Amino acid sequence: MKKYQYILISLLLISNTLTAQNLTQVSVDKAREVIDQVVEAYGGSERLNKLNSVMIDFETSNLAVNQSKKPGPPWDVNKVKDSSMVDFENQQFVSSIQSNDERNFHNGIIINGDKSFQVDFLAKTATPIAEPNFMNTAGSFIRVTPALLVKQLMQRANTAHYLGQADVDGKPHDVVTLVMEVGPAISLYFDQETHLLNKSERFFGVFGMVGYRFHEYKKVDGIPFNGRFELFVSGENNMKRHNVRTQINQPIAKHTQLSDKMAQVAPVQPDPLARQEISDGVYLIGGNGTYALFVEMDDHVIAIGGTAGIPERIGLLKEVVPNKPIKYGVLTHHHGDHIVGGQAYAEEGTIILTAAAHEQVVRDSIEHDSYKLETIKDQRTFTGKQHELQIIDVGPTDHAEHILVAYLPKAGILFQADHFGLRSPGNINPAGQATQDFAQSLKKHKIKAKSILSAHSALVATDADLNTALKLAKELVQKD
Repeated sequence: MKKYQYILISLLLISNTLTAQNLTQVSVDKAREVIDQVVEAYGGSERLNKLNSVMIDFETSNLAVNQSKKPGPPWDVNKVKDSSMVDFENQQFVSSIQSNDERNFHNGIIINGDKSFQVDFLAKTATPIAEPNFMNTAGSFIRVTPALLVKQLMQRANTAHYLGQADVDGKPHDVVTLVMEVGPAISLYFDQETHLLNKSERFFGVFGMVGYRFHEYKKVDGIPFNGRFELFVSGENNMKRHNVRTQINQPIAKHTQLSDKMAQVAPVQPDPLARQEISDGVYLIGGNGTYALFVEMDDHVIAIGGTAGIPERIGLLKEVVPNKPIKYGVLTHHHGDHIVGGQAYAEEGTIILTAAAHEQVVRDSIEHDSYKLETIKDQRTFTGKQHELQIIDVGPTDHAEHILVAYLPKAGILFQADHFGLRSPGNINPAGQATQDFAQSLKKHKIKAKSILSAHSALVATDADLNTALKLAKELVQKD
């Protein structure tokens, strides 16, 4: 009897395995069928294989969702002019973006092997990129350019799967996955009638579901290119873009060359997680562009900053301050990338401090059964035997109506987010409006900062650096 039971179980296992294999094969086969139709709709494999370079000029309206001066809609709208260009054969990528008033910012990036730079056209500086990565950088352009996505899909068809059918704007679409060299997999929605890409989406970390919509196709040398593009984050419209001009298979080499007027400054170096002791009992801890300040008081620690990676930063702190709990965690302002740390503080049992105007948006961002939150209006001072720490609202600025900074008057140390920082030693940009507002507010509050720390840089700036940035901005206005 047992013999027959073993045979029956074995047959069931084989059947289940075959079913799984068949489903996978069906998915792969259907994906290839859809891809063949899509490739034809985009001009055919020969045209797509010869599509080596693409250059597009844009006019973009960025809706500052969770990044506006005030928490909640209506969101601020920032209009910019930008352009991107890519050359696959030579592994070159160039982009630039400038504000409409042409004074607040005009930045760019050049990826060209060992001659890769971050460019500030206003400051006339070029910062070498120590470890350039072509696909990492060009990926953002590829994801918003359907013809390039289809080219990728054709080249990576063996990794594609058919997810099924879905309606978009009342029309049936085939959904196929694309796994690019970098980043999360993308779901591509192709109209079953035209076989053109109308929608794509991917799930991306703290941002949640990121959606892309493509409209108004026109052919360029036989290949359809969209005329309009929209970006959605968690269902909310974040960007509206009009493609002003599209060119293909034109050389971009001249755009990778720096002007003779550009001065090269110190390179941007890799930014691993690290701990710096700025002063006795004052630590700046972070990496990969996000930092928090930790101030050791008599029997506890106060943390300032709510960017990503707070648990890892707390871990590094506890290596040197193991026996003092983090009593307070200060969130500088309401922007989405500066409140994600609130969850970590809640789980740590820390009392969360935020500007009174930001209480609701902070509470909405935290999923925890029990946590404490206190608000600050204008200023709150903490006093210990070694440190006096002032948490001051220095808003409004062009960046946020309320913005909390941490100031240690005895040491002259100031920690702030999004208003001033150095990308590399000596690399000082002309002060934008937010930085100018920030500097005025420091005077108003009689903050005399010798060392200026940033939530986005490991480098310690000085009051002289800030004054240089203000001077450069003034010189730009005088030249105009």
